[in-house]
Formats: sequence, C-alpha cells, structure tokens
Amino acid sequence: MLLESCSTPVEVPEAVAGWYEGTLYEGKPFYVTRNAITWTSGRKKADFGHWTAASVYDPSIRLKAEGSTFTISPGYGWDGVTWGTTPPDMLLPSLFHDAMLHAKMNGAPIARSQIDLAFYDLMTSQHASRKGLYYRFVRLFGWCFTLPQHPRTLTVRREESGAE
Repeated sequence: MLLESCSTPVEVPEAVAGWYEGTLYEGKPFYVTRNAITWTSGRKKADFGHWTAASVYDPSIRLKAEGSTFTISPGYGWDGVTWGTTPPDMLLPSLFHDAMLHAKMNGAPIARSQIDLAFYDLMTSQHASRKGLYYRFVRLFGWCFTLPQHPRTLTVRREESGAE
C-alpha cells in the first residue's frame, strides 16, 4: 500500500523525453534508450570497475564501466521502477540501477553497495521526491536481483584499468 503512493502518474517534461522511448512489453511499461547515456559518480571512492558487458542477443547493446563512469549504449531496455508506475524523476536512476544489477547478475565485478549508492546519487540529482523510500526498498530487497542469471544474457569482459 505504501508503494502505491509512489506510483502517481506525472507528465514527462520535454527535456527528459528525448533520450528514451516508451513502449509496452508483456502489457507493462518498458523503456529503451535512444542514445548512449553516460554518468560519472561524484563520490570520491566510487569505482564500478573496468569491464564491458555486451548483450548475447545484440552485441551492439553494451554496458561499460570505467572507474567512476558508467555508460549504457543505445537500444538498452529496462522496466523503469520494477513495481508501480515510473515517475519521470525515476527514469534515469532506474535505468542505471537496472543496468548495473543486470551486469552483476551476469558476472560483472561490481559491488551491490556501489550500485545502490549510484541509484541514490542519481535520485538526488534528479530531485526524486521519494528517494528515501526507493533507496530503503532496494537495500532491503535488491539482493534477489543479484543472483546469477541463467542463461546469461550478457557477456562480461574485464578490461585493464590503465592505472600503473
């Protein structure tokens, strides 16, 4: 019941609408990136590792971690806020959280704590109205989205960090 209060539909601002495309998948809202989206964490100790993950179905769809920077290629699909309607201020945070968890489930060397902190930081930058509630929810229940995925849907390759 508490989560239902998070799902009030809100009109998407024009400035946000260009980077993704909304559709339906199995009768539920689904979003697909139209262009590459990159985010760099402002946290001093943020480190997502150095790796690339490519879709086994379409290798042009990629996720890339380079230290504190994370990039998602065009064509990546996600379900927004997993339960309920996704308000506009949660589209970007849910994209990065879902993509990072997806990579972790497929063997990417990224800590769940880093993923959840990135989610919180993105909610803060988007002025998400219910960031505390969403953050507590992912900290309590996010573990079930870190179990290994079988069959794997991403091929993960570790890369050299370039640091000496």
